[in-house]
Amino acid sequence: MRRRFLLIVAVVATLGLVATACGGGEPAEPVEFGEGEVPESMPDSVPLPGGAVIGSTLIDRLNNRTEMALQARMEFEALVQFYSVELVGSGFLVQDSSGSASSWTIRFADGDLQGTVVISPAGLGVARAVVTVNRS
Repeated sequence: MRRRFLLIVAVVATLGLVATACGGGEPAEPVEFGEGEVPESMPDSVPLPGGAVIGSTLIDRLNNRTEMALQARMEFEALVQFYSVELVGSGFLVQDSSGSASSWTIRFADGDLQGTVVISPAGLGVARAVVTVNRS
């Protein structure tokens, strides 16, 4: 009886290892939070200012949405100008660019990708941006 029990345990353990090795492992979480690096699902074509520090990130696999916050050693107006020029230079169509001295929003697209960059001042010589992209 004990031998039979040990045999069953060994078979179940082996099947578990085989299932994991063949891709039967845990699926990716539907929503993943991160910090400090560009999310894997952020398109490489989305421009980043040199020396930008990546803050919090979000990958929402259910809604095909990726978001990252960043901080750059640039004046608010310079960061608005950077994204206005670099998005077009990276092949995106800027659909709208508007705001005030406290917040600026740029909406952009490329095929099935829609995105926004919301820029705000963060102190003397520093600005923040939240970049969000969605795939339809």
